[in-house]
Amino acid sequence: MIKRSVLALGLVVWLAGGAFSQFSFYLIDNFEPGEARAAARWWKFGNLVIKVAPKPKALGNDLIAESCGETSLSLSGDSENWYVGGIGTDLDIPEFDYSRFQIDIYGTRDGGGKLSVELFDDDNQNFSIEQDPANNYMPVYDDKWVAEVPIQGEGFTRISIPFSAFRDVNPGVGDDIWNPVRNDGSGGLLKLQLVAISEQQAGKVSFLIDNVLLTY
Repeated sequence: MIKRSVLALGLVVWLAGGAFSQFSFYLIDNFEPGEARAAARWWKFGNLVIKVAPKPKALGNDLIAESCGETSLSLSGDSENWYVGGIGTDLDIPEFDYSRFQIDIYGTRDGGGKLSVELFDDDNQNFSIEQDPANNYMPVYDDKWVAEVPIQGEGFTRISIPFSAFRDVNPGVGDDIWNPVRNDGSGGLLKLQLVAISEQQAGKVSFLIDNVLLTY
């Protein structure tokens, strides 16, 4: 488990109050050192185009931008009925004591929209998320939790979402309870997907992400 204090390859998590020793997080990815790591960790679906790109130049004194290292992940593409596509990764979290999902997003002037954050927890005690390709890849036995956030304009925006803000989008499947902890044979929180949605039915998105993590 990647759980560190203070720094992680240029990542600085700034939280209100307290000393550095109190910082604790699970780093999913900060896209350093670049292309090979991102390709190995994430899968892509839909029309989304992804590539590791140099971090945009910060405008003035920007602590969030400074925490983003040298590279970020660029996401872009054209939409069909607002949907562009997304990326996903498997999670392996033996001990879960987090309360929020956090991500840094750098928007652009002409590629706004929304980012849908999707979390999947294991409810049939097999360390797997079975999905139905005939039903938009919805889970067959497990819960899917979703929160949507706007993609803002130029400059990094730090988005921190409490898990209590995620909603169960497949009620009646799984146990409909947020249970990310490994317990009684369950794998807990096993999968994350980030899905891009454009502002127009036939539009486009263009943005970067960095410092994808779980925290208190």
